[in-house]
Amino acid sequence: MPFTQGESGNPSGRPPGSQNKAKKKLREMIENFLIDNFEKVQEEFDKLEGKEKVKFYCVLLPYGLAKVKPEADVVLERLTDQEIDELFEKLKDVATRTIEETAAQARIPQRPAEG
Repeated sequence: MPFTQGESGNPSGRPPGSQNKAKKKLREMIENFLIDNFEKVQEEFDKLEGKEKVKFYCVLLPYGLAKVKPEADVVLERLTDQEIDELFEKLKDVATRTIEETAAQARIPQRPAEG
């Protein structure tokens, strides 16, 4: 006996928009790993150049920020070095603010700013 469209076999099931417990736990584990290993990750990140740094940010940012719809599709291979540098600086600013906010919430000592 199939269900009609829009009806659930469990009407009191998980509310729409609520997070999957396994996915939520995985995000927490990744966040904790990044917090616990921040200095090691930073050292490896510092060794990267140009496009590799941007790719690194792009991979990690979804774990620290809510997903947002991009304003436009960006193809890294088509960007000039100057455009990549500008994009990197913007990503760096967003990531730094996010890391600072996360660390403040977790009461983790901040790494001194390079200058």
